[in-house]
Amino acid sequence: MKFSVFPFLSIASLLCVLALLVYDHSELAKLKEQQRELVELQAQDNKDMSVLEKKLDEIYSMLADMKTEYSLIGKSDLERVKAEIAMHDDELIECDPTKEKGCMEFTIYGTERDSTRFYTVSLHWTLPRFQVYPKWVHRKIIKGLLGDDLTDADTVLDAGHLGEIQRRTLYRQTEAYKRSIESELRNYPNDWYYDSAHTEVAATLKYEREDSIDVAFDSLLWTTYYISNAGYDAGAAGGYNYEYHRTFSKKDGSLVDSTIFNPSEKKAIVSLLRKYAEKYEARPNAIHMDFKLKPSFLKDGIGFDGDSFEIGEHTHGSVMIVVPYKEILPYMETWARRIYGFN
Repeated sequence: MKFSVFPFLSIASLLCVLALLVYDHSELAKLKEQQRELVELQAQDNKDMSVLEKKLDEIYSMLADMKTEYSLIGKSDLERVKAEIAMHDDELIECDPTKEKGCMEFTIYGTERDSTRFYTVSLHWTLPRFQVYPKWVHRKIIKGLLGDDLTDADTVLDAGHLGEIQRRTLYRQTEAYKRSIESELRNYPNDWYYDSAHTEVAATLKYEREDSIDVAFDSLLWTTYYISNAGYDAGAAGGYNYEYHRTFSKKDGSLVDSTIFNPSEKKAIVSLLRKYAEKYEARPNAIHMDFKLKPSFLKDGIGFDGDSFEIGEHTHGSVMIVVPYKEILPYMETWARRIYGFN
């Protein structure tokens, strides 16, 4: 009788153990799922806290600026301007595409056949990112930088299309130099060929072109670009290098020009340009009332571009005279000081 009962009890016991094991496994799975949810909630809390800390930092920064602005109430315009420049000095940063500072870089070096001997063309453009500005503002700035290199057909100005525009410009410049060389050899063979058989060409028959566009200084309200067109035309003294700056409003893409100054203050501005002319290798006596004002905002003052042939010491190239902000801002129109952050 005992022999027949024990097997029955053993099977029941096994079933109970099996049920317990299934129950424990189910509970373990629930605990793991709860633990995973807790980890996700903790990660979300950390992310939310990071966002809150960032917003608090922005608020503290805004309060600090407001405190500075309130402290300037009752002070002279010159004192206010100097304080504004000091407060925003850290915003004048050089553009670094690797740090996503609002610019994109394109560099192309062109060669055609025997170009290392006869001609080279290279372009280096640092342009604003199309994501940073509204579409129409972005196009206006690009048009101001590229000029005729940007056509009405260039409607999409993302990275790919800007790269295509640069390659098109490179090809156009390269073809122009190629035609120049062919024209020289055809029209003036005795000047360029070493032998009567016209097989050996003089090494001085060479053309070079290097165009650059880079961000000089950047602020919350405007960006100033440095533009250079350097090259060498065939001959013994064919080298040239033209450099100039252009400042664009970030609000509407407009180019900063002479209208920012009070027209009745032209004589005072010319006097300042003469004062600082020699510091920048310019001739004070060559700067007259008919000098065209082409201003650009820099870190330490407003720069004025001019041709070296007209006001400088050289027959080729350009010159820029920089007048400190504290001396030039009093002659700027009130509306210009306001919209460009000097008020």
